[in-house]
Amino acid sequence: MIHRARWVPAAAAFLGALLTGCSPTTYDGTATTVEVSVTATTLPQGTVAELLPLMQAEVAALADKVAAGSGAGAAATRIEQYWAAMAEQMAAEHAQLVADFEFVVRLCREAADRKRPADADRAASNLAALAAAVAD
Repeated sequence: MIHRARWVPAAAAFLGALLTGCSPTTYDGTATTVEVSVTATTLPQGTVAELLPLMQAEVAALADKVAAGSGAGAAATRIEQYWAAMAEQMAAEHAQLVADFEFVVRLCREAADRKRPADADRAASNLAALAAAVAD
């Protein structure tokens, strides 16, 4: 019993200090809120035959945009959107090429993010070979 009597006051003091540290939350009614604009992205619509040439043109122009330091990120996003729009059809018709297309899309994003035009050139040549395989 003597041991219990020693820690009870210490525990009570600790809990008291802990609970008094919590103060009620107050809100500043004069604070203004900032409106956030949300942009919704819609995927391009079309078949592989319609979207693949658009994707090829975007990938072909990516190296110049990376080298210029302007517009590469937006171009990589468009390339990702083209791929997202045609990935399902591509998987159904050319399942063996899906991993290669995904590699090209990743390479485009890396080229834009890491500012490496050589990766964009490599992606363009790989995509040209993939487009030829799809056309066959």
